[in-house]
Amino acid sequence: MRLYKLLASSLVFLAAASLLSAAPVTVTYTVTGGSGNYTLDFSFTNNETGTDQAIYLLGVYLNPSLGLSSVTGSPSPYDPTVFSTWTNAGNGSGSNINYDDVWFDGSASNLTPGETLSGFDVRVDSVAPPSAVPWFALSTGNLPYTGTGSFTNDPYNPGFEGVATPEPSTFSMLWVALGSISLFYARARRCSRC
Repeated sequence: MRLYKLLASSLVFLAAASLLSAAPVTVTYTVTGGSGNYTLDFSFTNNETGTDQAIYLLGVYLNPSLGLSSVTGSPSPYDPTVFSTWTNAGNGSGSNINYDDVWFDGSASNLTPGETLSGFDVRVDSVAPPSAVPWFALSTGNLPYTGTGSFTNDPYNPGFEGVATPEPSTFSMLWVALGSISLFYARARRCSRC
């Protein structure tokens, strides 16, 4: 019976993970550096299907209580100097968050559906790296976005908000996988003796 519960909980976890990856935009980040000098490298993935929408404006919010933050890297042609801050308040049902690190692509032709772009780097002066970071992304195109999750009412300029979490390191993922397999076999062995 325990083996059944373990398998059932694993299936629920996998289903939840697949739902997360089905979001119109997903954002993760890697952390490098040390206390007082962390660099967060954000990766934005455009999952908007059935459209040609390109993400042209995006940003993150790093709470000032973490310490000062500043953009230290930008993939071409995203420019971090066009907007010093951005808020989605008054834009459909967007939040009141005042995003403090913002990038803009004036050509609105990059980060199209199916693409992932990293290199959106922010330096943070915090003692510890943040465990979650709010983000937003706006896209535009000739074909309307007809999916769900947009906070705007304009299918030609949908907006998305969420919370990014750090990517686990490959080494950490390996240890989690090995630990899960060990737990699975230990429980299966105990269950077979019942």
